[in-house]
Amino acid sequence: MLLHWIWFAEISGITPLQKRKLLERFQDPEELYHASQTLLAQWELPEKVRTALLNKDLTGAERILRACRKKNIGILPLADAAYPGRLRNISDAPVVLYYKGTLPDWEKMPLIGVVGTRKATGYGLQSAYRLSGQIAACGGMIVSGGAEGIDTEAMKGAMDAGFPVVGVLGCGVDVAYPRSNRKFFAAVTENGCLLSEYAPGAGADKWHFPARNRIISGL
Repeated sequence: MLLHWIWFAEISGITPLQKRKLLERFQDPEELYHASQTLLAQWELPEKVRTALLNKDLTGAERILRACRKKNIGILPLADAAYPGRLRNISDAPVVLYYKGTLPDWEKMPLIGVVGTRKATGYGLQSAYRLSGQIAACGGMIVSGGAEGIDTEAMKGAMDAGFPVVGVLGCGVDVAYPRSNRKFFAAVTENGCLLSEYAPGAGADKWHFPARNRIISGL
Protein backbone atom coordinates (compact mmCIF):
# COMPACT_ATOMS: atom_id res chain seq x y z
CA MET A 1 0.00 0.00 0.00
CA LEU A 2 1.15 3.54 -0.74
CA LEU A 3 0.41 4.45 2.85
CA HIS A 4 3.07 2.09 4.15
CA TRP A 5 5.62 3.27 1.60
CA ILE A 6 5.09 6.85 2.75
CA TRP A 7 5.28 5.77 6.40
CA PHE A 8 8.59 4.04 5.73
CA ALA A 9 10.00 6.97 3.75
CA GLU A 10 9.14 9.40 6.54
CA ILE A 11 10.59 7.37 9.43
CA SER A 12 13.39 9.28 11.12
CA GLY A 13 16.41 7.56 12.60
CA ILE A 14 17.04 5.31 9.58
CA THR A 15 19.32 6.49 6.78
CA PRO A 16 18.36 6.12 3.10
CA LEU A 17 21.07 3.49 2.75
CA GLN A 18 19.68 1.49 5.70
CA LYS A 19 16.16 1.76 4.26
CA ARG A 20 17.40 0.43 0.95
CA LYS A 21 19.05 -2.54 2.65
CA LEU A 22 15.85 -3.28 4.57
CA LEU A 23 13.87 -3.26 1.32
CA GLU A 24 16.36 -5.62 -0.30
CA ARG A 25 15.68 -8.03 2.52
CA PHE A 26 11.95 -7.60 3.10
CA GLN A 27 10.67 -6.19 -0.23
CA ASP A 28 7.62 -4.41 1.12
CA PRO A 29 7.30 -1.74 3.87
CA GLU A 30 3.93 -3.22 4.85
CA GLU A 31 5.78 -6.30 6.14
CA LEU A 32 8.02 -4.02 8.21
CA TYR A 33 5.02 -2.09 9.50
CA HIS A 34 3.28 -5.21 10.80
CA ALA A 35 6.45 -6.70 12.31
CA SER A 36 6.19 -7.07 16.08
CA GLN A 37 8.87 -6.08 18.57
CA THR A 38 9.66 -9.77 19.08
CA LEU A 39 10.05 -10.35 15.35
CA LEU A 40 12.20 -7.25 14.91
CA ALA A 41 14.50 -8.50 17.67
CA GLN A 42 15.04 -11.72 15.70
CA TRP A 43 16.20 -9.82 12.60
CA GLU A 44 19.50 -8.69 14.17
CA LEU A 45 18.95 -5.07 13.23
CA PRO A 46 20.76 -2.16 14.89
CA GLU A 47 18.89 -1.03 17.99
CA LYS A 48 18.27 2.44 16.54
CA VAL A 49 16.67 0.91 13.45
CA ARG A 50 14.48 -1.45 15.52
CA THR A 51 13.32 1.44 17.69
CA ALA A 52 12.44 3.53 14.64
CA LEU A 53 10.43 0.67 13.10
CA LEU A 54 8.35 0.38 16.26
CA ASN A 55 6.75 3.73 15.43
CA LYS A 56 3.49 2.49 13.88
CA ASP A 57 1.78 5.87 13.72
CA LEU A 58 0.31 6.36 10.23
CA THR A 59 -1.11 9.82 10.93
CA GLY A 60 1.68 11.65 9.11
CA ALA A 61 1.53 9.29 6.13
CA GLU A 62 -2.24 9.68 5.90
CA ARG A 63 -1.87 13.48 5.92
CA ILE A 64 0.72 13.32 3.12
CA LEU A 65 -1.46 10.99 1.05
CA ARG A 66 -4.44 13.35 1.40
CA ALA A 67 -2.29 16.32 0.39
CA CYS A 68 -1.02 14.49 -2.70
CA ARG A 69 -4.56 13.64 -3.79
CA LYS A 70 -5.78 17.17 -3.18
CA LYS A 71 -2.88 18.80 -5.06
CA ASN A 72 -2.64 16.23 -7.86
CA ILE A 73 0.83 15.13 -6.81
CA GLY A 74 1.98 11.72 -7.99
CA ILE A 75 3.73 9.21 -5.73
CA LEU A 76 6.44 6.85 -6.98
CA PRO A 77 7.55 4.10 -4.57
CA LEU A 78 10.90 2.45 -5.25
CA ALA A 79 9.13 -0.72 -6.43
CA ASP A 80 6.97 1.10 -9.01
CA ALA A 81 7.74 0.25 -12.65
CA ALA A 82 7.70 3.97 -13.47
CA TYR A 83 10.49 4.71 -10.94
CA PRO A 84 13.62 5.88 -12.83
CA GLY A 85 15.75 2.82 -13.47
CA ARG A 86 19.08 4.66 -13.30
CA LEU A 87 18.18 6.24 -9.98
CA ARG A 88 17.10 2.87 -8.59
CA ASN A 89 20.66 1.67 -9.11
CA ILE A 90 22.25 4.02 -6.56
CA SER A 91 22.77 2.59 -3.09
CA ASP A 92 20.75 5.26 -1.26
CA ALA A 93 17.93 5.77 -3.76
CA PRO A 94 14.90 7.56 -2.26
CA VAL A 95 12.24 5.16 -0.98
CA VAL A 96 9.54 7.41 -2.41
CA LEU A 97 9.53 10.17 -5.02
CA TYR A 98 6.81 12.80 -5.33
CA TYR A 99 6.17 14.44 -8.68
CA LYS A 100 4.00 17.05 -10.33
CA GLY A 101 3.56 17.06 -14.09
CA THR A 102 4.24 14.30 -16.61
CA LEU A 103 6.94 11.72 -16.05
CA PRO A 104 9.24 11.19 -19.04
CA ASP A 105 10.23 7.84 -20.46
CA TRP A 106 13.41 7.60 -18.40
CA GLU A 107 15.07 5.12 -20.75
CA LYS A 108 14.14 6.81 -24.03
CA MET A 109 16.85 9.48 -24.07
CA PRO A 110 20.01 10.56 -22.24
CA LEU A 111 19.35 12.68 -19.16
CA ILE A 112 21.90 15.46 -18.77
CA GLY A 113 22.36 17.19 -15.43
CA VAL A 114 23.10 20.93 -15.72
CA VAL A 115 23.65 22.73 -12.42
CA GLY A 116 25.66 25.70 -11.22
CA THR A 117 26.00 28.73 -9.03
CA ARG A 118 23.09 30.89 -7.97
CA LYS A 119 25.21 34.04 -8.44
CA ALA A 120 26.33 33.58 -12.02
CA THR A 121 27.75 36.18 -14.38
CA GLY A 122 25.75 37.29 -17.37
CA TYR A 123 28.02 35.20 -19.58
CA GLY A 124 27.47 32.16 -17.38
CA LEU A 125 23.69 32.52 -17.52
CA GLN A 126 23.75 32.96 -21.29
CA SER A 127 26.00 29.93 -21.73
CA ALA A 128 23.78 27.71 -19.58
CA TYR A 129 20.71 28.83 -21.52
CA ARG A 130 22.26 28.26 -24.96
CA LEU A 131 24.03 25.00 -24.11
CA SER A 132 20.90 23.46 -22.59
CA GLY A 133 18.79 24.41 -25.58
CA GLN A 134 21.36 22.76 -27.86
CA ILE A 135 21.50 19.62 -25.71
CA ALA A 136 17.72 19.31 -25.80
CA ALA A 137 17.65 19.84 -29.57
CA CYS A 138 20.18 17.01 -29.95
CA GLY A 139 17.98 14.57 -28.01
CA GLY A 140 19.06 14.99 -24.38
CA MET A 141 16.69 15.87 -21.55
CA ILE A 142 17.88 18.54 -19.13
CA VAL A 143 17.71 17.69 -15.43
CA SER A 144 18.45 20.49 -12.99
CA GLY A 145 17.74 21.70 -9.49
CA GLY A 146 15.48 24.66 -10.16
CA ALA A 147 17.61 27.01 -8.08
CA GLU A 148 18.13 30.64 -8.96
CA GLY A 149 20.91 31.29 -11.48
CA ILE A 150 22.40 28.57 -13.68
CA ASP A 151 19.79 25.92 -12.81
CA THR A 152 16.85 28.06 -13.86
CA GLU A 153 18.51 29.35 -17.02
CA ALA A 154 19.44 25.82 -18.08
CA MET A 155 15.85 24.67 -17.71
CA LYS A 156 14.54 27.76 -19.51
CA GLY A 157 16.95 27.19 -22.39
CA ALA A 158 15.59 23.69 -23.02
CA MET A 159 11.97 24.73 -22.55
CA ASP A 160 12.25 27.74 -24.86
CA ALA A 161 13.70 25.39 -27.47
CA GLY A 162 10.47 23.40 -27.18
CA PHE A 163 11.52 20.49 -24.98
CA PRO A 164 10.43 19.19 -21.55
CA VAL A 165 12.73 19.26 -18.53
CA VAL A 166 12.94 17.63 -15.12
CA GLY A 167 13.39 19.81 -12.04
CA VAL A 168 14.60 18.05 -8.88
CA LEU A 169 13.72 20.16 -5.86
CA GLY A 170 15.11 20.39 -2.35
CA CYS A 171 11.58 20.99 -1.02
CA GLY A 172 8.09 19.70 -1.70
CA VAL A 173 6.95 19.89 -5.33
CA ASP A 174 4.15 22.19 -4.18
CA VAL A 175 6.62 24.67 -2.68
CA ALA A 176 8.12 27.41 -4.88
CA TYR A 177 11.75 27.91 -3.93
CA PRO A 178 12.91 30.41 -4.87
CA ARG A 179 9.58 32.23 -4.74
CA SER A 180 10.45 34.06 -7.94
CA ASN A 181 10.16 30.72 -9.77
CA ARG A 182 6.51 30.09 -8.89
CA LYS A 183 5.19 30.78 -12.41
CA PHE A 184 8.20 29.09 -13.98
CA PHE A 185 7.65 25.87 -12.00
CA ALA A 186 4.01 25.87 -13.07
CA ALA A 187 5.22 26.02 -16.68
CA VAL A 188 7.63 23.14 -16.05
CA THR A 189 4.77 20.89 -14.90
CA GLU A 190 2.84 21.63 -18.11
CA ASN A 191 5.61 20.16 -20.26
CA GLY A 192 7.83 18.10 -18.00
CA CYS A 193 7.85 17.46 -14.29
CA LEU A 194 9.04 18.52 -10.86
CA LEU A 195 10.45 15.76 -8.71
CA SER A 196 11.35 15.50 -5.01
CA GLU A 197 11.90 12.98 -2.26
CA TYR A 198 10.37 15.46 0.19
CA ALA A 199 6.67 15.34 0.96
CA PRO A 200 4.25 18.14 0.01
CA GLY A 201 4.75 21.22 2.14
CA ALA A 202 8.38 20.40 3.03
CA GLY A 203 10.49 23.54 3.17
CA ALA A 204 13.84 24.17 1.51
CA ASP A 205 16.12 23.32 4.43
CA LYS A 206 19.85 23.71 3.70
CA TRP A 207 20.64 20.03 4.24
CA HIS A 208 18.04 19.05 1.63
CA PHE A 209 20.18 20.30 -1.23
CA PRO A 210 23.24 18.04 -0.91
CA ALA A 211 20.80 15.10 -0.63
CA ARG A 212 18.90 16.42 -3.65
CA ASN A 213 22.09 16.40 -5.72
CA ARG A 214 22.43 12.61 -5.54
CA ILE A 215 19.06 12.35 -7.30
CA ILE A 216 20.19 14.63 -10.13
CA SER A 217 23.39 12.63 -10.62
CA GLY A 218 21.52 9.34 -10.25
CA LEU A 219 19.07 10.30 -12.98
